[in-house]
Amino acid sequence: MSQPRSWGILLAVLVAAAVAVPPANAAVASIDLGSEWLKIAAVHLAPGRAPIAVAINEMSKRKSPALAALADGNRLAGEEAAGIMARHPSKVFARARDLLAKPFSYVQSVTESLFLPYDLVPDARGAAAVRADDGQVYSLEEIVAMVLHYAAGLADAHVGAPVRDAVIAVPPYFGQAERRALTQAAQLAGINVLSLINEHAGAALQYGIDKDFSNASRHVIFYDMGAGSTYAALVYYSAYSAKEFGKTVSVNQFQVNSSLLAFLVVVQLRLSQMSDGNLRKVFLMASMIDLMKICFSFIELCCYVR
Repeated sequence: MSQPRSWGILLAVLVAAAVAVPPANAAVASIDLGSEWLKIAAVHLAPGRAPIAVAINEMSKRKSPALAALADGNRLAGEEAAGIMARHPSKVFARARDLLAKPFSYVQSVTESLFLPYDLVPDARGAAAVRADDGQVYSLEEIVAMVLHYAAGLADAHVGAPVRDAVIAVPPYFGQAERRALTQAAQLAGINVLSLINEHAGAALQYGIDKDFSNASRHVIFYDMGAGSTYAALVYYSAYSAKEFGKTVSVNQFQVNSSLLAFLVVVQLRLSQMSDGNLRKVFLMASMIDLMKICFSFIELCCYVR
């Protein structure tokens, strides 16, 4: 009689423990960090809520300024930094993402051309840093970290729980040095970067996620006209057959080519009719373009490290 009773007590304890365990509140944030603006979305699987939703800021806006400010010992970001920009333009830092991992001379020329009144100083790496009004020097990674910390706070407020995992969208022209600097800025902000995804790859995924390409493949050109740059990407959608639970199913796939290849296709379309032969010639350049990108990224990374 003692053994069945002990099993009953153990079962009761297991049931009570299972009921007492709170549901998982895991969520992942996606951050679209642009030159002047940023958007945050949260993927949160919770009952009664949309699985994917764009987070709003304190002004109930879906788009927030990608600004950081250092004023009187206070660190401001987003709408608060934009609020003091007219009165204290030298204390508000914009376009910090575009200046990551760039030489000091390049950053200085860009800020002068955009009339940005920054107090720039070179750091030990040869990159640029900014000096606040109190004399403290901050690297550009720290400035971007302030913006990313603000974005993470918006995701936390939207989900109602701390969100530490994020996927960050980056421009396709970002090399290894820029990606590494952005990852370091995210780590300073307390964000665990799951992946850095190209902006046109994210747009291509969103476009083809609910479409069927089993009957025919398709080429689509995506244009991204942002505040700091404009580029295009040529995406090839197709499908392949796979086995799933003993049945043959069609699985979509896509391949994103560089903006230079998309430019060549557009030029070819404007100059003449796009025949199969001309299209094959254009796509033969894709391998050479990819090789050039790898070489340039390696050269840029070596120069940055040096």
